[in-house]
Amino acid sequence: MASLCTCILAAIALSLPTVDSLACSYSFPDYHNPQTCARYDLTELSLRGPYNITPPYPYRFLVKVCDLAATDLPWACEGKDLAPAYAYSVETDECYQLGNLENDFAYPLDPMNSSVGIRVAYTNGVGGNGVWPRAVIYDLYCDTSGFNPPPEFAYEYPEYTYRITWRTGYACPSFQTGQNCSLPKFESSWDYLRFRTVPKWFEKAKFGIFVCLGLYSVPAYLNEWYWEKLMTGDPRYVEFHNKNYGCSGVQPDKFPCTGPPFTFQDFAPMLKMELFDPDHWASVIKNAGAKYIVFTTKHCSGWTNFPSPQHWNWNSMDVGPHLDITGNLTASIRKQGLYLGLYHSLNEWYHPLYLEDQKNNCSTTSFVDEIIMPTLKDMTIKYKPDIIWADAPGENKSPCTHDSVKYWKAPEFFSWLYNESPVKETVLTNTRWGSNAVGSFMEGGDRFTPYTLIKNKWETPYTIQKSSWGYDRVEDLSSFWNTTHCLYILVTTVSCNGNLLLNIGPMADGTIDPLFEEILLEMGQWLTVNGEAIYNSIPWSHQNDTPAEDIWYTASEDWQNVYAISFRAPTPGGKLVLQQPRLTKQTTMTLLGADGITLDFTVDSDGGIHVHFPTNLPFAKLAGKGAWTIKMTNVT
Repeated sequence: MASLCTCILAAIALSLPTVDSLACSYSFPDYHNPQTCARYDLTELSLRGPYNITPPYPYRFLVKVCDLAATDLPWACEGKDLAPAYAYSVETDECYQLGNLENDFAYPLDPMNSSVGIRVAYTNGVGGNGVWPRAVIYDLYCDTSGFNPPPEFAYEYPEYTYRITWRTGYACPSFQTGQNCSLPKFESSWDYLRFRTVPKWFEKAKFGIFVCLGLYSVPAYLNEWYWEKLMTGDPRYVEFHNKNYGCSGVQPDKFPCTGPPFTFQDFAPMLKMELFDPDHWASVIKNAGAKYIVFTTKHCSGWTNFPSPQHWNWNSMDVGPHLDITGNLTASIRKQGLYLGLYHSLNEWYHPLYLEDQKNNCSTTSFVDEIIMPTLKDMTIKYKPDIIWADAPGENKSPCTHDSVKYWKAPEFFSWLYNESPVKETVLTNTRWGSNAVGSFMEGGDRFTPYTLIKNKWETPYTIQKSSWGYDRVEDLSSFWNTTHCLYILVTTVSCNGNLLLNIGPMADGTIDPLFEEILLEMGQWLTVNGEAIYNSIPWSHQNDTPAEDIWYTASEDWQNVYAISFRAPTPGGKLVLQQPRLTKQTTMTLLGADGITLDFTVDSDGGIHVHFPTNLPFAKLAGKGAWTIKMTNVT
């Protein structure tokens, strides 16, 4: 029967597991793939696909995908019917016919025991463009009661434009199985830690706010690297510091100073935060339309914005405001229903243990063992963050970067995080834990704007003040990006499968500059009208109109709706030309915020769609701010 598997449209090569239905423990034999259809291993797709789909180790799945509409996929799939489909067992060397896969269904491993088996999810290709390849995917399940349905995750693979959904079956209720089933134990290696599914909320959120606060907020001069620039003799910083605060003691021959001494540490009592209102901060972020926050718990100076035993007398509780800034903000953020991320710089420029490790070429790890690991664990246990956003020094920034993952012991921390921490099943991590580190989503670097589709889920941190993450008093109005620019970064990022983490820097008195607030409020007003094109969206088959790069596309999760977000203002009686969509007989178009007014459209000889705007557009309700959204249904 094995030959049957070579000639069907959607075939699956799968090593069927042995299943103990009581304990829900699974073990898979080695792969065996006699098929000629395209073979995709999800552990490989997780490295290539945009949503970082990674089944828990050691669960492994194979997907077989064939496509009638494509010509570049294996010839064996051409002209083959969708059903029946087959699963191949290496244990019996047989194919099992699975029937017509029009809906999700369960195929028990043991016909006499329907409580454990393989669940099949199938998409039938009736999505927005009508020509999706047909896909089938398997996983294990052990719950048929309906009382505890396992969570659902989705996967979009634009290279071949197919969509599959699978239900993970690791949560087997004890009253059914006799034992609790849980995620498998994660070992201290990247190979194990790759197999981590991104929580759905992060894929849907699209927009977060980065809040950078530290002792650098006191001088608020140029950027948050004030101490490092001062100590390395940057004339701008040394001269400013010596003139306005006191003698820094830096290179006295080059920068003579006759006043009283004043070091960077002397800024600590000046971070008073006397006007700090965490509820107001949370409200500003909520009204911006953001779904999560990433707050700076510690930057490279080592100062922490929470009481840290490892940073005695160098934190916001012991010195300065005498506040647990992180704790107060965490409570307010959660009251607003937002997700909490905590930024934590791994390195500390002048910590004696870190300097000693560097002196030893990082053959010792005293700084990591005695400072970083305990601090990260304390912070995780106390605040239970949804994201831990680490920031290790970049390449060639210290001797430790030649093998930075080993030095920072990130896999060891991840193993604790995913096995023992109070957020082990929900927490997300970024990828700035050292060279070639693995995380829940990819960080492409500060202000990363690829303007092209990236298949792994990614995030870009981006500043409103053009040159600084911390508040900078020197910058004038021209040094701030305006709302239209911030919206452009949001739209282009989401179109290319990313999230925008937009940065603000509060002031040392605890207030937020009104200009930051104004930009964030305008972002929120735009998202109130246009949010359905952003939140919960997925990348469409095209990201933008090549001839007109100020038009960008997103799609609804079911692909029934495609959104063209234009940075050209609509005019009454005017038109907009779209090059990428193709019409069907059922196509309709509306302008978001225009009271449901249907837009007329025509097609030119080159296939371009001319969208015509009526003369009675309610411009006051559009909340344009430089970007307007056309919602299209039933286009390809």
